Amino acid sequence: MKPWRKFLMLALMAWLLLFLCLLSYYLDKGPVGQMVRSVGALARNEVRRLASFQAGGKGPLVGTGSTLEAGEEEEETEEAKEMRRKEQQLLVLGLWQGRASSRLLSPRLQQARLHYLNSNKHQVTWRPAEGRPGGQRSSQELLCELQRRASLRTLDGSQQPFAGMGWSGVVPGEPLGPMAPGSEIETCAVVMSAGAMLNSSLGAEIDSHDAVLRFNAAPTEGYEKDVGNKTTIRIMNSQILARPMFHFNSSSLYRDGTLVWYEDPDFDFFTPYVDRRRKRPDQPFYILHPAFLWGLWDVIQSNSEETIQPNPPSSGFIGIAVMLALCRQVHVYEYIPSSRQTDLCHYFEPHINAACTLGAYHPLLYEKLLVQRMSASTTPDDLHQGSRVTLPGFSTVDCGGGGIAAPSATP
Repeated sequence: MKPWRKFLMLALMAWLLLFLCLLSYYLDKGPVGQMVRSVGALARNEVRRLASFQAGGKGPLVGTGSTLEAGEEEEETEEAKEMRRKEQQLLVLGLWQGRASSRLLSPRLQQARLHYLNSNKHQVTWRPAEGRPGGQRSSQELLCELQRRASLRTLDGSQQPFAGMGWSGVVPGEPLGPMAPGSEIETCAVVMSAGAMLNSSLGAEIDSHDAVLRFNAAPTEGYEKDVGNKTTIRIMNSQILARPMFHFNSSSLYRDGTLVWYEDPDFDFFTPYVDRRRKRPDQPFYILHPAFLWGLWDVIQSNSEETIQPNPPSSGFIGIAVMLALCRQVHVYEYIPSSRQTDLCHYFEPHINAACTLGAYHPLLYEKLLVQRMSASTTPDDLHQGSRVTLPGFSTVDCGGGGIAAPSATP
């Protein structure tokens, strides 16, 4: 290349570099730069907002230290915070009395509810049954309907595609449930992972039960005073098995007791499940049947005055339904929030989100109203003091031979 051409190319490159530097400087200092930064902030806020919607469905991941961005709470004025606290107190009082509705939810949670109603990810269609409105059913009728229309069921390896994969030899041979009438567990505790369990001093009471159910990666070590130490059954989602951060094969959390898995596999769940069953065939490990989960959803919707989110029930409601089938008496702790109610999602991690208590992805609000109605012996004072809901197991309820016309939901 001729010398003059090299010189010209170098001059052009230097001029272009100078132009870009000046442009960047003026854009950053001027109103255009401010606008760009504002748009970026809006985008980040939108991402956080959508993430918080999803957190209501999946929950924060244990060990991630996930919390709200520092600026989120700071943007809310003290007056707005006080108003939000009063609204939450009103909603909790409504739950105690069984008279809450989505109108009492915060604008953010109302928007989340509408988002999931409109998206209808699972393509759910539902037709209400004829007859008496669900809101007029007694606690006994509700329990009988739940027992009849959402009978506890697990995958037994006979369904396709699992039958062709040899799963009949992988899943437990004994069913999850009482082997015969009269073999039910006498007293059971369902312990929610809610932040309100902190400072509850319920540990000794919880451990006094014959069986205790816990959820996902909820620990007991270090929290024994509030949540107890006994674990008989642990209900988990697919992340616990599939993600290395949970140390499923080495953690003592999953070493003993009966394991039950729920939800559709968002991760590669089946490979680690088969691996676990082959390594520890003596440990009962069940997969809840999707028909059982959607049967629960049917009962919630048919007994709600509003249209609920067309998504599977929360792990809390699933756990309650499982124990109603296994036990003669069930005590549920901090499902319907007590006076200790807080936006802290879990007692063991610092994640703050009201959706963990009131629901965004899952129809939590309607689940809790249904549980309150099923518990005829639980008073608002019981909930205020300790948030312990007492439910009779299915085996103790006289359902007779009659039935309630069943609506149908098809996911």
